[in-house]
Amino acid sequence: MQKIQVLDYQTINKIAAGEVVESPKSVVKELVENAIDAGASSITVEIKEGGISYIRVTDNGCGIAREQVKIAFLRHATSKILHIEDLDKILSLGFRGEALASIAGVAQVEMTTKTKDEINGTYIEINGGEVIKFQSAACVEGTSFIIKNLFYNVPARRKFLKKPSTEASRIAELLNQFALGRPDITFKYINNNTTILHTSGNNDNKAAVLYVYGKDVATKMLEIDFKKGDFRITGLLGKPELSRANRSYENLFINNRYIKNAIIASAIEEAYKTRLLVGKFPIYVLHFTIPPAFVDVNVHPAKLEVRFQNEDEIYALFYAAVNQCFHKEVLVPKADWNPKFKENKEEIKDIVIESDKEPKDIVIESDKRNIAEESKKLPKEVKEKTIKENSCNEKTPKKEQQKFLELNESRAEYQVEPQILPQISKEIKNRDTFFKNYKIIGQIFNTYWLIEQNQSIFMIDQHAAHERVLYEELMEELKKQKVTAQMLLQPLLLKLTEKEKQVLQDNMELLYQFGFSIEVIAQKEQKTYALLSVPFIIKAPTSTKFFLDILDKLEETPIETIYDTKIITIATMACKAAVKGNDRLDIREATALIEKLLQLENPFTCPHGRPTIIEITQYELEKQFKRK
Repeated sequence: MQKIQVLDYQTINKIAAGEVVESPKSVVKELVENAIDAGASSITVEIKEGGISYIRVTDNGCGIAREQVKIAFLRHATSKILHIEDLDKILSLGFRGEALASIAGVAQVEMTTKTKDEINGTYIEINGGEVIKFQSAACVEGTSFIIKNLFYNVPARRKFLKKPSTEASRIAELLNQFALGRPDITFKYINNNTTILHTSGNNDNKAAVLYVYGKDVATKMLEIDFKKGDFRITGLLGKPELSRANRSYENLFINNRYIKNAIIASAIEEAYKTRLLVGKFPIYVLHFTIPPAFVDVNVHPAKLEVRFQNEDEIYALFYAAVNQCFHKEVLVPKADWNPKFKENKEEIKDIVIESDKEPKDIVIESDKRNIAEESKKLPKEVKEKTIKENSCNEKTPKKEQQKFLELNESRAEYQVEPQILPQISKEIKNRDTFFKNYKIIGQIFNTYWLIEQNQSIFMIDQHAAHERVLYEELMEELKKQKVTAQMLLQPLLLKLTEKEKQVLQDNMELLYQFGFSIEVIAQKEQKTYALLSVPFIIKAPTSTKFFLDILDKLEETPIETIYDTKIITIATMACKAAVKGNDRLDIREATALIEKLLQLENPFTCPHGRPTIIEITQYELEKQFKRK
């Protein structure tokens, strides 16, 4: 066994750097956070070759006094905390005192700094943790770092860096986060002598979004300000018409620190549910102010993760905040005469096809006569079986009933306390009815109803509107345990593939809650299934197609919790029962449908996230006719 010995200072710093400095992005993050903590109102980041060969970070903060410059590069040297108790009230971005020592241990570092009270500044040069130069320098107030040849003395780590363009894009993403989180600071990002980002620092959240995401996103953001006790949520929420295919546009800042938190993300996404298309995620920039004692940021070396004292309360708080913001807004998208992206057209086209036409990939196509013939072969006891009103009934576990009835359940792993959300939800204020003196003009293409009000024309998709109405009615019935089932005159024999049989078995209890009663019949070592009852909204089923569609959805859609399963099932049922495009409605039926739609909390999208209403303003219409 080798002799135990204490490692030298340079080796300790190189090892420690592995936790703090993983890439050029890590270096930029630490230096920018230090600049923010120093009170800087302007920060410039310049890189070359993805930051591998050159990084410069300049700020106009308070600077470092000459006698403290060398101390700043020692491990665990910090001005942010003094005692362990200080962690309970930490508000600075950095506090561990590892950043400068770690960076200096694996790169060639130059720093020039000056405080307000000093006549001359200080220059220090460190290579691999060893001080090369330390002298006076002429400079302005603030601090400037130059980092060269990252990992030059740790080749094993350097070879794991990505190509320069990838590293540069990661730094760009980081600077975007800083710009969104601190709109009061001017950020400038230069990559290979080209300015990529330059914000105004005017403390305007929408201006920051404009610089980072562009005009289209900035104009479709809703302001949010929700306060409860010591907690406050402010910032911007993207309208449901704004969405992305991943979570990269979800920006959360806790006490000005950029954070990834699954509990909060889950609560926000749950509040967006049925307002967004399946597989889409919201855009938001939210600032959460919370007493430091309620949150532990000392969890992860990169300080991206936090722990809360009361996760259930935090979940319910964000769910209620987002819901309140939506409830007081009119979320009718305006018609886009000049779509900027081709894929958006294709996306809309695909949605219309999916909603208004029957899917083509159904396994069995049986007409009414064939099913009637096959049903004669069913055992007598199956035909005579009676169906009672059912949903969440005595066969359904009480625990499962209670879990579903609570609005704040999203992902089972968080175990959200059910009593919290209703208390906060009482504070939610509904919007005024936005259709007050409207006039129904008529219908086009046997699908869209035209409504005129206040110098705008509103187009209502009768299928999407009816879907939303039926969905809300079913959800309400399910919460009250009053879903009504109707007995079929002739049981329908289900011809299922082995995969469909497995999906049916996995969801049998769930389907029973919704009014589907299925009998299992054993025939020569094989199981055959017969559909005995359907929900009351399925008016006159003549084939098993609608039921197979539900199984298809349960099979193909990613389901994270039993709550997601319920939503998918109800949405599919509403879609199949709703009037379709080209179905004729008279003016009385259309008026009744529109009135029902407008009474809902969310009348703006169908359960799948498609818009129910689109607005065309008189101004935009006149522009198309060159009147404007």
